[in-house]
Amino acid sequence: MKRGLQIVKRGAGLLWRGLREWSGDAAYDRYLACAKRSIRQETLTPAEFYVEQLNRKYSRPNRCC
Repeated sequence: MKRGLQIVKRGAGLLWRGLREWSGDAAYDRYLACAKRSIRQETLTPAEFYVEQLNRKYSRPNRCC
C-alpha cells in the first residue's frame, strides 16, 4: 500500500512538472537555474523576466503571408 502511494505521488509530481513546462510557467525557474550556473552577477526579477520574454516574442516580424 505504501509503495503504491509513492508511485502515485511520483507520477503526480512528474505530471505537474510536465504541465508547468508545457504551459511556460517554469521558464523563470529554468532561467534562475541557468543564471546561477553562469557568471552573471545580477538576475532579473520575475516582472522584468516577463517583460523581456514579451519583448523577445513580439520584436520579430510575425506574418503569415
